[in-house]
Amino acid sequence: MSKRANPDPDLARWCAVLSTTQAPDVVPPGWLTVKQLAGKLGRAETTVGRMLRDRVAAGDVEAKSFSVLTGQKRYPVPHYKLK
Repeated sequence: MSKRANPDPDLARWCAVLSTTQAPDVVPPGWLTVKQLAGKLGRAETTVGRMLRDRVAAGDVEAKSFSVLTGQKRYPVPHYKLK
């Protein structure tokens, strides 16, 4: 006869929480990524990124990360908006 361990009462809850996938964030209108802004401005992404960091520090631009689906994975991607 084998002994059975007592089942963990939280195991079912853990399984339910960990098996669900979280949807990516919905990015509100007006928020753009460095890549999007670089395309609109016709400038290099590195240049636009530097410009945005300076403008965020000066208080002219607001920065916020949104969870974005890229391929099959979600990543936090910084987005920028004029104040």
